[in-house]
Amino acid sequence: MARVTRGSHRGALDPIKLSQPLGATLAYLGLARAMPLLHGSQGCSAAAKSLLTRHFREPIPLQSSAVTEVAAVLGSGTNLRTAVTTVAERTDAEIIGVATTGLVEITGDDLQSLVDLPEDDDGPLVIAASTPDFEAGLSRGWASAVEAIVAAGLRSARTRTAAASGAWSERILPVLTGVSLTAADLDEIGDVVRSFGLRPLLVPDLSGSLDGHLEDGWQPLTTGGTSRDELALLAGAQAAQAVGVTAAAGADRLAEAGTEVIRHPHLAGLAAVDAFVDALRRSSGLPVPARVRRDRARFTDTLLDAHFILDGARIAVAGEPELVAAVTTLVASAGARVVAAAAPTDDPVLADLPCPEVVLGDLTDLHERAADGGAELVIGNGHTRAVADQLGAVHLPLGLPVPDRLGVALAAVTGYRGGQRFLTEVANRLLEHGEAGHCAVPGPRTGPVRRAGSTDHDTTEEMPC
Repeated sequence: MARVTRGSHRGALDPIKLSQPLGATLAYLGLARAMPLLHGSQGCSAAAKSLLTRHFREPIPLQSSAVTEVAAVLGSGTNLRTAVTTVAERTDAEIIGVATTGLVEITGDDLQSLVDLPEDDDGPLVIAASTPDFEAGLSRGWASAVEAIVAAGLRSARTRTAAASGAWSERILPVLTGVSLTAADLDEIGDVVRSFGLRPLLVPDLSGSLDGHLEDGWQPLTTGGTSRDELALLAGAQAAQAVGVTAAAGADRLAEAGTEVIRHPHLAGLAAVDAFVDALRRSSGLPVPARVRRDRARFTDTLLDAHFILDGARIAVAGEPELVAAVTTLVASAGARVVAAAAPTDDPVLADLPCPEVVLGDLTDLHERAADGGAELVIGNGHTRAVADQLGAVHLPLGLPVPDRLGVALAAVTGYRGGQRFLTEVANRLLEHGEAGHCAVPGPRTGPVRRAGSTDHDTTEEMPC
C-alpha cells in the first residue's frame, strides 16, 4: 500500500501534467477515418498537434474551431458548427471527435446542444466530450472521450441497422482501452483474445492508427483504428473487458446497456495477466491455448532471471496514474524497489501500489525523492531524462511525450510477452549502467552493496549511484 501525498511546492516548477484536450484528442485518433476537432483557439490545436507529431513522428490529423476573443465573448457556437460542416465537406470524415478547451468552457457554451444533430448515414458521426484544460489532466480527457465514444456507438443509427441485419456475433469481445496502452500493448491484447477464438473489438484502437505504418500517400484522416460500423456493434455485446482505469467511465456506459464488463486496472505482472486470461477462458468456454501457456512460462522464467539483477534495484517512475501503476507493479514483482513515484493527478489505483509513497506533483518532486532514495534507473517520458542525468542514473523512456527517441509507440508492458520484453530491457539497462562504472556490478542485493573494485576487507556501504 502506498501513501499518496501532494508535492510541497505551491506551483508546478517542472510539470508532468498534460492537458485534458490532449487526452481526448489521443483517444479520437484511435478511431478510423476520424478527425479530432478542438473547440477553442488555434493555438491550442497547434500545441497539441506539435507535441503528438514529435512523439509519434507521424502526421497527426487535427482541426480547430478557431475561436477568437470576440467569438469567446459573443458565443462560439457558430464557430463550432462551421468547423464541423467544413471538416465534413472537405475531408469525407466518418467520425468527428470534438473536445473543448478552457476558453469555451469558461464562457459556458452548451457543447452537447451544439453538436447534437440528427445522424445521417451520409454524414459523419459527431462525438463530443467536455475536456476543460484548467482541471485534471490527460487521463481525465481520455476517459471522457472514451465514455463519449461508447455512448455514441450505443445510440448510433448504425446500431439499429446492425441489429436489423444480424451483424452481431457472440464471438465479438469489446475491449475498452486505457490511455497508457501503446500500439504494442494493444497488439498483445488482441493476439491473446484471438487465441481464444474471439474477435477483439478494441475501443479506441491506436494500434491501427498510430503504430508507425507507412501509407502509400498522404491521408487527411486517421488511417486505422476502430471504425464507425464497429462502434455500432457495442450494443450487442454480452460481455466485454476494460483494460486500464481510464476506461472505467466507458465501461460504466457499456454496463448500463446490459453488457457484463470485467475491469482490469492494468495488465502488467503475472497476477493481472492471469486474471485477464482466466476471464477469456470463461468467456470463450475454451481451455487456455498452448501458445498462451508457453508465453506464460517464458514470462515466469524472465521474472526469475531478472530477479538476480533487479532484486533491490532502486527505481524512480513518473507518468499518468495508470502507467505508474503498471510499471511499479511489474518491476516490484521482480524484486526492485520503487523509491520514488510521481503522477500529475490522483487515482484510487495509486493507493494500492507496492511502494512507500506516490507524490502528486512535478519533476522537481520526483527528483527530490529519487535523490533521497538513490535511484539507479528513472522510467518516464522524455522530460524525465534530465532527472536521470542529474542523478547519474540510467533513463528508460516510456509514456508521453518522448520526442528524442524512436519506437516508444512500440514499447510494451502489457501481457506475458510485453512484461517479458520490458523486464529484459530494465535488467539490461541496469547491467550496462553498472558496467559503465556508475555503480557496483548488479546482482542480488539482499544486503549492503560494495563499491566497484572493493575487496573482501573493505567496509561495505550503500551504492553511491
